[in-house]
Amino acid sequence: MSMENIQRANLENWEDIPELVDLYSHLPRKMRCSTKKDSTMFRNKSKTSEQSGHTFAYVCYNPPNVTRYIVIDLDYKHAISAYYDYNAPLPQFIVKNPKNGHCHYIYQLKDPVTFYGKSRSAPIRLLTATEQALTALLGGDKGFTGYLAKNALNSAHETYITGVKPYSLNELSSHLDLERIENPNEPMNDCTYGRNSGTFDAVRVQAYKIASGLNYTQLYNECLSLAQSHNARYDTPMGYNEVKGIAKSIANYCKSPAYIRSLSELQAKKGAKGGKASDSSAGGKARSAKYAKSRKQALQMHKDGINNTEIASKLGVSRRTVIRWLA
Repeated sequence: MSMENIQRANLENWEDIPELVDLYSHLPRKMRCSTKKDSTMFRNKSKTSEQSGHTFAYVCYNPPNVTRYIVIDLDYKHAISAYYDYNAPLPQFIVKNPKNGHCHYIYQLKDPVTFYGKSRSAPIRLLTATEQALTALLGGDKGFTGYLAKNALNSAHETYITGVKPYSLNELSSHLDLERIENPNEPMNDCTYGRNSGTFDAVRVQAYKIASGLNYTQLYNECLSLAQSHNARYDTPMGYNEVKGIAKSIANYCKSPAYIRSLSELQAKKGAKGGKASDSSAGGKARSAKYAKSRKQALQMHKDGINNTEIASKLGVSRRTVIRWLA
């Protein structure tokens, strides 16, 4: 395909462009996003595509355990023509920085690859090899993990649509010279997606336990330390900026009003549940007052010669309760 076939999208009317509507529909409901590269927050996807000045320039296109979009980072001038120059598969979207010509190539998969406990390893390995081959062929940044990518719906960038239909993973890989995986049974601890999500999930669990006792700076430093320690386990660790971004993302969330409010609500529910379960003096007095009239009726019926079973039936309580009241 020649350069003439790609079309720049008018982002002011992106909702009229089927390809961009489809892209938006597949974005995570709650995603990582940012107004700049070195900070991260979580927002509902509706906030990432507003036609106001608050649109987020960077987003993560995939949720932690699913990959539908492969993003290749090309940090050099005239990257928009790289697919043509290197005879590479054409991406569905090219998002360009108009100031320096650097681009993100976005390849859409017809069927997403999942990373759950029972997910098959073969598609994960093929996905990793495909991404590595695309990066090598196009001269992309090998350290880029897609944690934050240029938002194709944001007018700070130029978005180009190629018209290519989404690829199956086999179709995309068939156009590439995949590197041979020497040991197919070796755990993929250095998989691009595994490093990022693995570090994020490991650190956030620990951060939730300590967040309430630390201020933001202390929490961020602790998250950064934990993330660096976890990242060091990998044979090919992520870059410092990527680790820093993970630490900031977790610290920002743990100190956000939404998270603090959710903790308060949870504690209130636990407190209410504990109060109901406890046998406090106030609770005992309330229960005692509630059944005072029934106890008097039970005593009178007993004096009138009515047996305990009949008393229980008339008052709507158990026979054991009647016996306790008469004791």
